[in-house]
Parts: sequence; structure tokens; C-alpha cells
Amino acid sequence: MRPRLSIRSRAPKASSALVRRVMQANTGRTTAPELTLRSRLHRQGLRFRVDVRPEPSLRCSADLIFRRSRVCVFVDGCYWHGCPRHFAVPKQNSAWWAEKIADNRKRDARRTAELRDRGWVVIRLWEHDILGDFVAVAAARIARTVRRRLERRRELEQD
Repeated sequence: MRPRLSIRSRAPKASSALVRRVMQANTGRTTAPELTLRSRLHRQGLRFRVDVRPEPSLRCSADLIFRRSRVCVFVDGCYWHGCPRHFAVPKQNSAWWAEKIADNRKRDARRTAELRDRGWVVIRLWEHDILGDFVAVAAARIARTVRRRLERRRELEQD
């Protein structure tokens, strides 16, 4: 029995030239929601790394990393990560897309578990969690988590 090819290698051809151009234009990082969140966190005095691996041995990059507090933030796109509120399987190549998004969600869950096992706090936000006034709520949650972890770390170092 031959091993199954990866989802990427089995990708169907784009259904039109326009769809192909749209898909090629998706960069996957530094999205408008990420920039909004980063700007808000920076104004709150928080400093972070952008689009880096939490640990060199891990094969994943977080959107934001607060190294000293060991907090990773992922801003998941509603389409690519299968948001239950906004994602709908496309009509063209629907079986492939359903499998692709399911694989993305499984990978996200594995990476979250792996990071937590290594002592990281993982915060996952949907891109719609950062739109409009919601960015203040998301930024406050992140800031609170980072500051609590730093406080706890200082307490442990003093003991």
C-alpha cells in the first residue's frame, strides 16, 4: 500500500484565474487584525516578538511571543482555521477544503497542547475577536495574562 500524499500535494487546481490570484495574495501573516492587536498591545507598554518560534525545536511560529512570561498568541483567520461562526466549506472542491481545514484545526490543537506541555500559556484568538471594539477586550486579556505570569516569575525568583 502506498503512503498517502500530503494534503498540500493533493491540492486541486484553482477553479478560475481569479481564484488563483486571490489565493496567491493571501500572505498568512501580518494581517490587519494582527496589526491592530499589536498596535494596541504596544500602546499598553507591552513588548513582544512577532512571527517567531517559541522554542527552536518546535515547528510552529506564534503571531506574538512574550518570552519572559512564556505566553504565545495566535490570531487564527476565520477561513483558514475553520471558525465555527464564519467558516463555510467552499462549493468548489468541497471535499478537499473540508479535509484541509480539518487538518489545520488538528494541527492547531496539537501545537497548543505541545506548547502547554512545555510550560507556555497559549492564547488563541479568532480574527473576528479583534475587529472593532473587541480589540480592547482581547488586548486586556493578553496584558493581564502576561503581567500575571511576570509577577509569578518574580515571586519565584525572590524565594
